[in-house]
Amino acid sequence: MTAKRLLEVEAKFGFRPSLITRLRSNGGNPAFKRLEALGMHKFTDTYYDRQDVLSKKGIWLRQRTDNNSAILEAKVRVSGDFARSTFHEIKDRKTIVDLIQPHFPQFSEEREHFGIGVLAEFTTTRQNFRVDHKFAIMLDSTDFGHSVGEVELMAEDEEKAHQEIDAFMSQYPWFFKGSTCEGKLAAYLRIRGIDTSK
Repeated sequence: MTAKRLLEVEAKFGFRPSLITRLRSNGGNPAFKRLEALGMHKFTDTYYDRQDVLSKKGIWLRQRTDNNSAILEAKVRVSGDFARSTFHEIKDRKTIVDLIQPHFPQFSEEREHFGIGVLAEFTTTRQNFRVDHKFAIMLDSTDFGHSVGEVELMAEDEEKAHQEIDAFMSQYPWFFKGSTCEGKLAAYLRIRGIDTSK
């Protein structure tokens, strides 16, 4: 029997910096059942695409540089939108090449910018938490002034994971309710006025 693939199921939210102290002390009402602060780290993401070729297919190709190590990743959208989505994340180099080359035959690790071109590059400072034993919360602040939060579950059952995330977020309206959000890449392109179709 073939094992189901593990999916990255997530919901973004706009977090209020004024609530970070209350979050860290678990002083909200109601308080989280369990809160683990997992530290802070900084990384730089470089996204590659041209004329929306990949994004129109629900593919995001990026290189994440963290502590002097660069990891090439492809995120393939399974369903959802920018705020509430499910991705299949690929880190295997050969699988990434097989995924990208049909869209960009010139794609190669030997060529500058992989032969595609840089769409965006920015640095993020991330605060990581594990809440109620299973939910990952990530609070991201970028070097271009945008902040966004994310609740994430790694799961095989996409629908069940979304239901669990929705129920979890509704339990703690003091932190999650009434906040609008925009993903980091979308915000970067909007603020920079970049027309991705060219």
